[in-house]
Amino acid sequence: MVIANFFRLIMHIGGIKSHSRRVGLLPYWKTQLLHHNIDVMHTERNMFMNVFNIVMDINCKSKDTHNARIDLAEICNRKELEFVDVGCGKFFKPKAAYAMTKSERLVVLKWVKELKLPDGYASNLGRCVDLNKGKLHGMKSHYCHVFMQRLLPIAFDSLPKPIWKSLVELSQFFKELTSTTLNVEQLRVMENNIPVLLCKLEQIFPPSFFDSMEHFPVHLPYEARLGGPVQYHWMYPFERYK
Repeated sequence: MVIANFFRLIMHIGGIKSHSRRVGLLPYWKTQLLHHNIDVMHTERNMFMNVFNIVMDINCKSKDTHNARIDLAEICNRKELEFVDVGCGKFFKPKAAYAMTKSERLVVLKWVKELKLPDGYASNLGRCVDLNKGKLHGMKSHYCHVFMQRLLPIAFDSLPKPIWKSLVELSQFFKELTSTTLNVEQLRVMENNIPVLLCKLEQIFPPSFFDSMEHFPVHLPYEARLGGPVQYHWMYPFERYK
């Protein structure tokens, strides 16, 4: 982000349009191993919200939409998720295995609303619960950080075990990535494992679930291996005092 802003400043001042000339202004660019920095804070938050919304089947938030099911019939072989023609021009949308029922959603939301966390660990998550609409609102990045790493395995334990295990692996991935002490060999293992985990998620969720944000975790272990613990280059310090 800092480098991108620097380039915009150079273009504004000098009127430089050529990308090669901009790169040429930085003599160390060719030898720099880490050209860009993917922000772990926003990546974790966005991935959590995408997972939470589709599992909780939240209206206007879930990526399991009407159009997604239509596309599913054309590009995937997942008959159990395709619309069923019930006659008279009407179609039935089958419930997905990764989506909770209404009663299961209410159990999760009531649990979050009554949850008590240690003083100073996180704010009161109960304030984000809307039982009437069956969703969470006003989830800040740190709330998502706590939920993804600590609460997700408990909240979603009613899902089928293969789906639950994949989500727990995702939770554990971010937990290990954001540790204050990193092991280089463990980061190499994470680099090899995260593509496999994303393939597992592709077997669970519809194609509409996946965009560039779901691809970013592939690069995070490598960036941590080069740049060190993420606490020194994520956005929390800047977001806190802006």
